[in-house]
Amino acid sequence: MDAPPSIVVTGTGRASAAPDALVVDVQLEGHGRTVTAALAALTEASEAATAALPGHRLTTHGLGLHARSDRDGRQVGHTAYQSVRVRTQDPAGAGELIQRLGEAVGDRLTVHQLRPEIADTTALLERARADAVADARAKAEHYARLVGMPLGPARWVREPGTEGPGPSPRVEMMSRAAGPPVDPADHEVAVTVEVAWGLG
Repeated sequence: MDAPPSIVVTGTGRASAAPDALVVDVQLEGHGRTVTAALAALTEASEAATAALPGHRLTTHGLGLHARSDRDGRQVGHTAYQSVRVRTQDPAGAGELIQRLGEAVGDRLTVHQLRPEIADTTALLERARADAVADARAKAEHYARLVGMPLGPARWVREPGTEGPGPSPRVEMMSRAAGPPVDPADHEVAVTVEVAWGLG
């Protein structure tokens, strides 16, 4: 007996919301003519950064040391660096946070990334799944009309995976007095589903 006719379509749903936290990834550096001096300078920069942000936890996720050369390729010293992550519960205040780090560390600071986060994405995922199934149904109904057959009930649903956070925050450099204003982009999740529908 032939299998009953069916159609498999893919639907995508997205949902976004304002972030309730912001993760700031920075790098601290220390320079010196010797390895010991470079590490000491890095320690000083790290202590200054910690003191500049009371109430924040600075976590290390990278540490390194390399030789430093001049334009002619002659070794002139060493550079020690530390990758540090800071999480703030006030996304709009991230500019002030960066400003305070810059004042404490100076040109030994590099800002790599600002990433918006939401503590609980359950509601976002539920909205995205509902939109993904609705998208799949709309496509299936369209195909059913194209082939001249009524759309039957769904037979199975599969969710291959979800996408992570959406766009990175927008950072606009304006007044330096209060730090660069930061307007974090919404945190976005995306869900893709495959749905099999009966035909006829």
